[in-house]
Amino acid sequence: MDDRSRVRRELLAMHPVGRLGEPTDVGNLAVWLASEESAFVTGQVYVIDGGRTKKLPLPIA
Repeated sequence: MDDRSRVRRELLAMHPVGRLGEPTDVGNLAVWLASEESAFVTGQVYVIDGGRTKKLPLPIA
């Protein structure tokens, strides 16, 4: 990568939240899921990607 700042800007632009993920982003969800606060939550898939999948192209049917 010759231009690291350009690569970082492009990578950040892929995430609507404007930053890259941190281990605490996953850890916070894990702690919440292990708590009584999530007792009524069942059968969910949580995507922790800062909105990145929203910017992916839709599959062609």
